[in-house]
Amino acid sequence: MSNKRKNTSGRKYISFKPYIKHRGELVSVNSQGSGIYTHQTKQAFEQFDRGVDRWRRMLVINFQLKPPEYAQSDNSIMSQLRNTLSYFLKVEYNISTIGYTWCRELEKGKGPHYHFMIWVDGNKVRTPNKINRKVCEIWEAKGGFFWSLRKYFIYVDSDEARKDALYWLSYLCKGRGKGYKPAQIKDYSTSRLLQVKRKNEGY
Repeated sequence: MSNKRKNTSGRKYISFKPYIKHRGELVSVNSQGSGIYTHQTKQAFEQFDRGVDRWRRMLVINFQLKPPEYAQSDNSIMSQLRNTLSYFLKVEYNISTIGYTWCRELEKGKGPHYHFMIWVDGNKVRTPNKINRKVCEIWEAKGGFFWSLRKYFIYVDSDEARKDALYWLSYLCKGRGKGYKPAQIKDYSTSRLLQVKRKNEGY
């Protein structure tokens, strides 16, 4: 199947509302233009807040990645990136669990590319520099292109920062650019953090 042919099987509902209901509250989302897939957004938001429940403070980092041509027939390069990054975080920060969401998009002029957002224990790491450099190193070693984003991280230590990060995260669930892929390629994946009981309310 050509990469330029849109595979619409299994498509979810797209909402153009400027908010989504999540955990009993209305959360602002980046739905302008192409709308957002509500199923993906709710999954990603729940994983994000399971991170908040677990760590209370989080460092959230956003990456944009173009894969090399040899890696465009499946998503295995994203699994390799995640595994190598997880090992680095374990050694460098004693972090054994991370939250993440990635999406694959294909838009005119850009070719296939990934948005990759991670969230980690903000009590163990507060600045993104080492992690950003490591992801760039891993990706470029595989022959991919790493975009340096002007604003690429948020330190979540308040509800205001949490909502800013969720707004960022909703961009990964936008309708534009999705579905143009062979059947074996995924548009989207997220972590599987388990629910934990939050010990302390507030920040």
